[in-house]
Amino acid sequence: MEKWLASWSVNIAIAFTALRTNLMRSILTMLGVLIGVFAVTLAVAVGNGAQVSVMQSINSFGSNMAIIVPEPDNEGGRRSFDRGRLTQRDLRAIEREVPGVIATAPQLRSTLDLVTPGANATTSSVGTTPGYGSITHHPADRGRYITEADVRSAARVLVLGRTTAETLFGEFDPVGESVRVDGVPFQVIGLLEEKGSTFGTDNDDTVVMPISTMRQRFVGDTLPGPDDLQLAFAGFEEGASLVQGKIDITNVLKDRYRVRDGEINPFRVRTTQEFMEESQFITGILQAVLVAIASISLLVGGIGIMNIMLVSVTERTREIGLRMALGAKRSDIRNQFLVEAAVLCVLGGAVGLALAWLAGTALTAYADFPVPIGVGVAIGSLIFSAVIGLAFGGYPAVRASRLSPIEALRTE
Repeated sequence: MEKWLASWSVNIAIAFTALRTNLMRSILTMLGVLIGVFAVTLAVAVGNGAQVSVMQSINSFGSNMAIIVPEPDNEGGRRSFDRGRLTQRDLRAIEREVPGVIATAPQLRSTLDLVTPGANATTSSVGTTPGYGSITHHPADRGRYITEADVRSAARVLVLGRTTAETLFGEFDPVGESVRVDGVPFQVIGLLEEKGSTFGTDNDDTVVMPISTMRQRFVGDTLPGPDDLQLAFAGFEEGASLVQGKIDITNVLKDRYRVRDGEINPFRVRTTQEFMEESQFITGILQAVLVAIASISLLVGGIGIMNIMLVSVTERTREIGLRMALGAKRSDIRNQFLVEAAVLCVLGGAVGLALAWLAGTALTAYADFPVPIGVGVAIGSLIFSAVIGLAFGGYPAVRASRLSPIEALRTE
């Protein structure tokens, strides 16, 4: 064991001496591997970050729920609402008949203008019921959330997202203040917990109000009936099967609207589990494509290593013959050049890894996009760079070990 370690330590020392002797050439050779490792590491990290962002985005809307959207029939270019009308009565039926459903949240949405004496904001507004906060994990952090009493009385009350509140009131506490919404006075009763941004979408730029208020004052004229909804969320208890839940919700709606087998279902039901699986598939393909493209630069770097090592063997033919004459085995010569190629690649890989970490840190800090470079990715990058050195340095190393000592010593 000691002899083996001594042999490899000598080879490493020879490798560093050779690299210092041709320093500029060594640096230029490492650039190919450096760029390749930088590109591959960053591609893997970006792919992982995309998956993290998508998961955060989905979880920000609730991690265990189904989304129900009515799809009215299109007949002769006209939208028919005979089927595909989602109502609050349908949601009550879903709560009664679908196992595992703990709450539903009907929704009406509109973009509204909010005005205070010193500022104004245009934001996405949601008319809903108290269950919306629990399903989406977005309760009030200050003040209170809307209540069933607010819904029954069509109260002119609002719960503001953090971004909207800061736009309208700055650093002041908005709870209890008055806001005019499309010219109608409302009272702010609460401030939502901060959620942050995902994929560039600010989840805190929002307003929540009672669904009855939204219907009466802002979107009632656009709906086909007094109880119709634009969409709804159904929240399930922990451990419930979302696959079975989707089937059960679809069956309840089909029964209520007499949709026979073979007919087009006028409702679209999607679950967060489906969104997660689809996003993981898409981001996985994206990551594979990025890594494949980045690997081309690493391949070019490996070819550069092989080229330089062949030149090195040619330049040092006399040195090889002298070592063989002094008793060095063919395996010693081969290992010497293999170690030299591996050292070149590991040094280039280490610098490329450091640059990838800096780029990832900058993207995370300034682009609000997570680019995680974990210990596993870092170690994998260094091992991969060493493998590239051994793979592309193999042929020059074998060629050096097969030189005839007599012919090598004759070389000038």
